[in-house]
Amino acid sequence: MKEDILEQLVDGYFLRKPATFTKHNVKFKPKKENISHLEKKEKSKFSVSSDIDVLAVHLNEKSEKRVSVISCKTWQDGFNIDFFYDHLIDEEKRNVRVGTSDAWKKFRELVEPNWAKAFREKIAEETNSFNFTYYIAITKIKKNKGQKIDEFKNCKLFLDNLSDNGKHNVKIEFLTLEDMLTEIFNEKSDTTIEATEIGRFMQLIKAADLKIER
Repeated sequence: MKEDILEQLVDGYFLRKPATFTKHNVKFKPKKENISHLEKKEKSKFSVSSDIDVLAVHLNEKSEKRVSVISCKTWQDGFNIDFFYDHLIDEEKRNVRVGTSDAWKKFRELVEPNWAKAFREKIAEETNSFNFTYYIAITKIKKNKGQKIDEFKNCKLFLDNLSDNGKHNVKIEFLTLEDMLTEIFNEKSDTTIEATEIGRFMQLIKAADLKIER
């Protein structure tokens, strides 16, 4: 996990929570029997595994709060919610190139049923639960006119794919770097060395009498 600092921070952020265990880079892809009806060209879309960046289980929680599934997007200029919302709900726009791949491949579990099924099954296999909260961890939300945060979080297409058409309890949330650092910074602290890297880093910030200001 050394190659992605945001994944490291997210892992530490969740690992600090009581009765919580984490696992990262959990690979998944559709089973052969689930795509056997597709043509060869279509099957090629599922030849390479995707992965869940961070998976956290909170033993003292219930329903969708018991499992956190985190997709990390380490884009330094921020996450453009409007752009991705508009391009994911529109079948034609999904194929627009974004960086090194098409837009839909950034969130394949939200829009492609076969990937969504594989995603749900892998979560159940790892956590024994189909209920979960789907977090999109980002550096910040990119400023624009719309900021379709609620539309994204409540999108029927996304939620249907994640919940198997409402059979399970699923929520979508955004988690910014500011959210994580501010929460940890505002916690009461003592001189006991923190167990995680993000905790130790924030402990040093406090020890240096620095503040987090936007």
